[in-house]
Amino acid sequence: MKKLLLILCLFSMTAHAQSNLPPCSGDYRNNCFGAYDFPNGNKYIGQWKDGKYDGFGTFTFASGEKYVGQWKYGKRSGQGTNTYPRGEIYVGLFKDDKRNGQGTLTFTDGEKYVGQWKDESYDGFGTYYYANGSIKQQGLWRNDQFIQAQTPPAVTPPVVPRPPVNSAQDIKRQKCIRLGLAPGSADFQQCIN
Repeated sequence: MKKLLLILCLFSMTAHAQSNLPPCSGDYRNNCFGAYDFPNGNKYIGQWKDGKYDGFGTFTFASGEKYVGQWKYGKRSGQGTNTYPRGEIYVGLFKDDKRNGQGTLTFTDGEKYVGQWKDESYDGFGTYYYANGSIKQQGLWRNDQFIQAQTPPAVTPPVVPRPPVNSAQDIKRQKCIRLGLAPGSADFQQCIN
């Protein structure tokens, strides 16, 4: 947990240091990098566009929840890490302020779900692990419900075309070309025969 928080802190500082946006000034924030403290105790530091969080940023809720990651039009969108008040941690994709896409939710007791998400729910292929790392359930999920056991989808390796098997004649031709003989010349013909 301490290691994850250190990584998140360094990631946040690195993003700020690498931001090529100017610092925000004034009340309207557009194409800038800056911090804002809300009256309710929430705090955001990161990139802004058209008055909304947009780009990389960190939002810390007064309740203790914290999100570090990508924003789009004021919503969590893209890769991010959300730490919840009770200590659960989600690392993965967000869309429209919800867990959507591939992600991992680790619970405080060490159990975790690794797989597909849709609108905050386990949805698609996923694996639920016990704290000791053994698999509790693996397969298809819909709306947080386990539907069907399955093995992980096969990853098909890319097809790499094999070079054609060279005949003895092809090998002779290549040897003659390497010797500097021009194909079609009398010397080339004598070489391959």
